[in-house]
Amino acid sequence: MADLTPMSTWTADDAAHLGRRAGFGISPEAAAALAAQAPGAAVDAWVDGTGVDRTLFDAVWAARADVVDEPQRNAGSDPGSVNVPAVPGPHAFLVGGAQAWRNDLTRGQASLAFRMQYEPNALAGRMALFWHNLFATGNHKVANVALMVEQYAMLRAHGLDRFDDLLVLVSKDPAMCIWLDSVQNNASGSNVPNENYAREVMELYSLGADNGYNQEDIAQLARGLAGWSFTVAEADLIANPTSPQSRTVARGSFRVYDGSANPDPYLWSESRRATLPQMRGTGTISFLGATFDLASPPAGMAPGEDAIRSILTSRPAQCAEFLAKRILTHFVTARFGQQDLADVAAMIRAAGFDLRAAMRTLLKSRYFFAAENRHALVEGPVSWVVRAARALGHDLASGDAASPKGFPAWALAVNPYLDQAGMKLLDPNGPNGWKEDVAWMNSNSVRYRTKYAAALALAEQVTRDGKAYVLFPSQVSRWFPQPPANAVAVHDRLAALLQPGPIPAAVRDGWLQALWPSTFTWDAASETKARELAYLILCSPAGQLY
Repeated sequence: MADLTPMSTWTADDAAHLGRRAGFGISPEAAAALAAQAPGAAVDAWVDGTGVDRTLFDAVWAARADVVDEPQRNAGSDPGSVNVPAVPGPHAFLVGGAQAWRNDLTRGQASLAFRMQYEPNALAGRMALFWHNLFATGNHKVANVALMVEQYAMLRAHGLDRFDDLLVLVSKDPAMCIWLDSVQNNASGSNVPNENYAREVMELYSLGADNGYNQEDIAQLARGLAGWSFTVAEADLIANPTSPQSRTVARGSFRVYDGSANPDPYLWSESRRATLPQMRGTGTISFLGATFDLASPPAGMAPGEDAIRSILTSRPAQCAEFLAKRILTHFVTARFGQQDLADVAAMIRAAGFDLRAAMRTLLKSRYFFAAENRHALVEGPVSWVVRAARALGHDLASGDAASPKGFPAWALAVNPYLDQAGMKLLDPNGPNGWKEDVAWMNSNSVRYRTKYAAALALAEQVTRDGKAYVLFPSQVSRWFPQPPANAVAVHDRLAALLQPGPIPAAVRDGWLQALWPSTFTWDAASETKARELAYLILCSPAGQLY
């Protein structure tokens, strides 16, 4: 049974657990400060993203030339700045506020990783990563990083909305319309509708395979969603300054292709047309036992939108259980019992599929904080490396003050390492996304985690274009508020920062004996050994758990 009653008291360890699972980790000092608050109020603020100071982050995000570029590459007179070509138009693909050409997968991934590391509203970033896996969309087919980043921003902004609202936003998203062929779904005349999205919106996004629907429901919904696509404004078709003859769509506006006037000059395919193609079906559809009139949708809804929303009301038990299973596997444990699943599904239904309310209940609950659910999951590679970067790297203030800028060189760090570590941001192989927990671990992905660990803990460099770059600048002195008195104190502080699962005392003592076989002195040599110890913790089995 999942005890969903709220915690009445909590500790710094509890707060750290919240930070790991519902964000990208917090420092021991931040955990202690959070634990000084009442747990209910603290979790409410965590879910809502309130009570945090966004001033510096928003300023850096808006004003820096390129916060994710490698230090000094294409540098101007300021060693912390980067020269980038300007792009006209208000909706150029933005990274750090610069109107820079960044329709490049590596740059898009880098911008997301940077934001995960420094964004004050940690749960919004964690929810975006969670939904990116569930609504998995891949750039290898979309072929437009700007649209992929726009989709990810939508998931960050709306990841705690009502689930039917989020499902509709995803269904209308331009990247999704390309990914699952909504742009090809034509039900006019004798055309056979494309069923790809209609199938996956139930099988992968809301109910699960063969769970309360049949092939006729798929065919009917496909007809109901025919013509769902997007158009492109003149300002959103951006020329590449390094190749002016090519242009890319920076963003799109959802439209139903129904033969009406085109409010924008361009169709999704970048063809210029004054009218939209006629791709709509006519009459009514019968879906999940209900009838929907395509000619007269409810006010404010697109034709077929009411059918998508009806999934939650026609199949509430199946939809709630589907969501509960995914949420539990990501935020609590993959080894839940059937009663646990039923309890969390009932809670989601009681919340009216309001994801914010559901997450508030879950993250306050005794079930979430239960001892057996701590360090019970293998952490995915993206959150694992971001969390370690937050723990060991510069904070935003010190990174912004450094010259050259002390930010991680994320544009070098994500490619090819994230892909090889098992999670290629913005480009999953297919609509099933990535399997979680122990599925993250295999001999190849572990090898690339050790490469990340070396960059994070040992400050190892990479060489590109004849220049050496430190991927994750760090200072050991910042890891220790006070000089450690002995080797055990070094270990304990690093464990408090990195928050691995329990490390057996015999393993800890073996490490310390190898690193400090004789008298302990805190000096430059010991700082190097502290880096080596941090590397060992990150590479250990316990270091993969969160």
